[in-house]
This record gives sequence, C-alpha cells and structure tokens, in this order.
Amino acid sequence: MRTIEKEQNLKTHQIELKMQNEELATVNSELQTKVGDLSTLNNDMNNLLAGTGIATVFVDHQMCILRFTPRANIIINLVKSDVGRPIDHFVNNLIGYESMMSDIQTVLDTLIHKEIEVQTVKNIWDMMCIQPYRTIDNVIEGAVITFVDVTERKQAEEEVIKTSLQ
Repeated sequence: MRTIEKEQNLKTHQIELKMQNEELATVNSELQTKVGDLSTLNNDMNNLLAGTGIATVFVDHQMCILRFTPRANIIINLVKSDVGRPIDHFVNNLIGYESMMSDIQTVLDTLIHKEIEVQTVKNIWDMMCIQPYRTIDNVIEGAVITFVDVTERKQAEEEVIKTSLQ
C-alpha cells in the first residue's frame, strides 16, 4: 500500500510541477514581449532625442548625469562613460556663464523653469532651458537642460541693430 501511495503522491507532484512550469513559461513569454517592447521604445526615444538636434542633458537631484544627446558634446565635454558623474566635474564650452549649477539647483528647489541665452566658444548661441524632470506620476526626479541653437536669430538681431545705428 505504501508504495502505491508514494507513486500517487509522486504523480500528483509531477502534475503540479508541470502546471507550474507551464505558468512560468507563459509569464516568461509575456516578460520577453514586454522587454522587446521596452527596447523598441528606448530605441525610438534615443533616435527622437538624437534626431532633434537639440542638446539635452538629464540630471538627477544630486546633479549627476543620467543621459544626454549627441549635440550636448558641443556645449559640455561628455562621453558615454560620464553617465553617473556630477555635471560640475565637466568643463563646459560656454562663455561668461558660470551659474549653471546654482541655476539647476534653483529650478530643483522652486520647480520654476529658467531660460537664458548662452554662447559657446565656437560662437554658437543657444537658448538654454532648465526645467524639472517630472515622471508620469508628477514626481520630480531631477532636471532637464536643453540647448536650442538660436545663432541665426541672434545674428539677424545684430544685423538689425547695426543697420539701425547707421
């Protein structure tokens, strides 16, 4: 009798394990689909950010770099391995603008965005905008610093000023 009970228990456990294995396979398949979707979304986001031509730097509350777009290299000397390092460890190529760190901190403290025109050493003018980085749940996770090239507009303004003075 004991042998028959043991065999029945073994068969029951085998059936339970098979069902659990099937459930795990289903969950794993769903997870793989979600990972694939997330990878596609991440690629789309990276291409969108790189394709805009807008220099963008994302920093956390400690002002460590989370990510950045390729054009950001013109303004701040960054490479991929700089992710995770504080932004104040890098030399920026801006002329006469020394308050980036305090401006970022002010935006983080007040949640009020800041815009300022800045000039690079290569005589490129950008409209720099610092704004809070908000999650979908409206939680502040850091700041986003964008630089939009306004060189043509700036040159046109200077031409208007020159011709009006003549």
